[in-house]
Amino acid sequence: MNRFLVLFGIMLVISIGMIATATMQADFSLMDSKSTPLWLAAVAVAAYVAWRIDGVLKRRERRQDTSVGEGRRFLKTKVSPAQSARAARVAARRKKLIAEGKMEAEPEPVTEAESDEAPSTRVSQAAPIKDRMAARAERVRQAKEQGKL
Repeated sequence: MNRFLVLFGIMLVISIGMIATATMQADFSLMDSKSTPLWLAAVAVAAYVAWRIDGVLKRRERRQDTSVGEGRRFLKTKVSPAQSARAARVAARRKKLIAEGKMEAEPEPVTEAESDEAPSTRVSQAAPIKDRMAARAERVRQAKEQGKL
């Protein structure tokens, strides 16, 4: 009930704000006796929207697994049984192909360490233009040496 009341209050503020904006553009006063239906419409819309949102949130709570921590419920990924079965089949097939020699196990990627003998080719954006241009020329020279350009 508390959640409904909070949602109702928020929706009421939003709906009254929207109606007030529309009436100001139409040069109409919300305090006029003719605007009673507008107030009733704002309350009705706020109550209906809050009721629907509260219902959706209640259904989500009932459906969710209670084993997940309170703050991390929405982060839990649910793997379907078909998806986990397929992953197991793919893993078994991969092991079988590796054992038969038809497929190689994926080697660990080797990262190349940067050489420390070369000076830094990156300079700050606040550096003088001469330094930035010299660093750029050095990067171009290195790329040409490596065959990238």
